[in-house]
Amino acid sequence: MNQSEDELDTPDTPDLEVSVDDAPSPLDKRRLLGRGVLHVALLLIVAVPALVWTTRPSSPGDPTLAGGIMIDETAPDFTLDLFDGGTFTLSDHLARDSRPVIMNFWASWCVPCREEMPAFDAVARRHPEVLFIGVAVQDIEAAARQFAEAVAVSYPLGLDEDGAIVERYPTLGLPTTWFITSDGVIAAQRVGQLDEDSLESLIEEHLRGR
Repeated sequence: MNQSEDELDTPDTPDLEVSVDDAPSPLDKRRLLGRGVLHVALLLIVAVPALVWTTRPSSPGDPTLAGGIMIDETAPDFTLDLFDGGTFTLSDHLARDSRPVIMNFWASWCVPCREEMPAFDAVARRHPEVLFIGVAVQDIEAAARQFAEAVAVSYPLGLDEDGAIVERYPTLGLPTTWFITSDGVIAAQRVGQLDEDSLESLIEEHLRGR
């Protein structure tokens, strides 16, 4: 049976029209490419600072700490009102006690801070020759006190209510731990969560025999 020329061409026409309509235009391709570049840029903006925050070392070979403070410079003096009603002043402690200080910055909203505090407490109990002190920064008093009661560590905790301490000891994130020698010199800083082994190693490296 013979078909006319028009009838033979008819079935192909809808398929041809759909394929043309579905194909992305050059403008659409440029928009998709632009979105992809934007997504990659946003990921880098978030990921790179986070990587630096969690992995940046501080040692005598790299003397600049987070916030621009230098290793081996004199630790800035500060006074901290403690949750137990007492007061801690760094210069007074060094003059009277002379024990080196491990100062830990934390906040009630900081999950890694909560996770690392049992390790800090265990090491503090093993090393009475080192004074551990915890400073809540960028926090509100009620939440910080509730957090302190929940973690129930053996070393003193207090709140940097007006931000004066964190202004003198700038940091890139929380938790942050400062190591101050018995002669009042900044020996090291660590940004990020620490475990017992890390703390033991840091005490051995920076707070013994100096």
